Amino acid sequence: MRHLTRQTALTVALVAVMVGALTGTALADVTASPTSASASPSEASPSPTDVTPSPVASSDLTAPSHGSRPSGDPVIPVVGNPTTSARPIGSTSPSPTPSYVPSQPSDGVGLLTGQVDDYLALSAQREAAAATATAATTTLASAQAVVVSLQTEQVRLALSSDAARDVVTSTQANTDDVAAQMYQQGDGGLGAIATIVTSGPDFLTSLSNVTYMHDVANGAVMDSLTARAELDIAVAQESELGARLTAARAAEAAAVTANDAAQAALSAIDAQLSALDIMPPQVAVGPDGCPTENIVTTLRGGAEAIGAAALCRKAVAQAATPQAALAITWAFQHLGASYACGGAGRLLPFRADCSSFVSRAYHEGAGLATAGEGWAPSTRTMVPWDGAALDPHYAYVAPGGLRAGDLVLYDTCPQGGCAYKHVVMYLGSPDGGRTFWMIHTNACGDVAKVEPFWGFPTSGSPFLVARRVVALPGETVTIPTAAQAAATRTAMSATATSAPVTVKRTG
Repeated sequence: MRHLTRQTALTVALVAVMVGALTGTALADVTASPTSASASPSEASPSPTDVTPSPVASSDLTAPSHGSRPSGDPVIPVVGNPTTSARPIGSTSPSPTPSYVPSQPSDGVGLLTGQVDDYLALSAQREAAAATATAATTTLASAQAVVVSLQTEQVRLALSSDAARDVVTSTQANTDDVAAQMYQQGDGGLGAIATIVTSGPDFLTSLSNVTYMHDVANGAVMDSLTARAELDIAVAQESELGARLTAARAAEAAAVTANDAAQAALSAIDAQLSALDIMPPQVAVGPDGCPTENIVTTLRGGAEAIGAAALCRKAVAQAATPQAALAITWAFQHLGASYACGGAGRLLPFRADCSSFVSRAYHEGAGLATAGEGWAPSTRTMVPWDGAALDPHYAYVAPGGLRAGDLVLYDTCPQGGCAYKHVVMYLGSPDGGRTFWMIHTNACGDVAKVEPFWGFPTSGSPFLVARRVVALPGETVTIPTAAQAAATRTAMSATATSAPVTVKRTG
């Protein structure tokens, strides 16, 4: 019995050591090193610098303070990094590396994982087709300019040859007159010599007249020969120009054909790209801006049992700011938006990469200048990293103070050499801390979706920093309407005690 008691004690001690080791490991897993930034006075207290990483206290990670949060607000768990985030849905191994490399690096899961989708491939084809179309248009314009130039030269030469013909006609007539006069003097003027010799005192005058007539005749003949030579040159130039103009018109016709073909190819690719964006934004939206129906495959990891409406309304109720509430509804309305693989089409109405998704949510949904017409930032200005300056819209928030609508950034390529980080929008907990959610987009061939929140891992794709999106001084923002606020309160009171939403599947 004593031996058994001692053995039991040893076992208990061993278990205690193992528990201690596991606890130490857990504590090590939650010790993050976010890059901090100065926050506005209304935000959570920041670390002193945005350059030197500072560890996050474990109490921040395990006991978030949501201010005057309602009873039962979530305590954010620390979870490991998902291992499926680096591959498209349904993939078990990386796809072959695509040949296309975008000029602007994308955020989130990138091309180094070998992911590619139809839109990315078509976008690469469109770039080549657009270059071909531009070159064809330039060639056509050049060919048309050559034709116009030659036509202008043709008109000039025609006028020149007409003038040369007039000179030939005139000089020929003058030559004919001189010849007639000399003929009348006999022997073409030679018979007049006898008259000159016998003319007595008028000899010199007669001799001068004869010399003059010979000079006139010679001049008339030379003028006629010169005019004919100039006419021959003009005719030859017209003939040579005609050949050049024929070739130029043939080149113009070929350029027209090539340009038409290039434009047709570009239009065909554009049509294919448009066909890929066939899924419209969520149209079943309630007065509070939250969707009233679920889009198949956009709620994952158990979110489908809660439903988009409850997830959205709970997140809005827990939002850090009024603008965060509006950004959340925008994000839910864009569930199902295709991921902009390689950044291709990241500004289209229903397509985004991770950074354009969250920045446009705050811009298009809440009116903040986090994005704009024709542009959206990368995560460079959110962390910041790669030498970029921190956008002041992205204030530091401690993990323990995380609220719905806040952004959480991860290093999805900690080994280096990748031109991206990843950002998600935190959604809080709809069930008093039992589950925690985020909304994001991150994989080629995939769509924007709701998934379990990743937490603050220190390995795999480690946590970098959490950010709260804030309005800048003097910035005009969008405020939720009274109807939106009232609808949110009504929906919240209804969903607080209701059963889980039944998922409505379509298609």
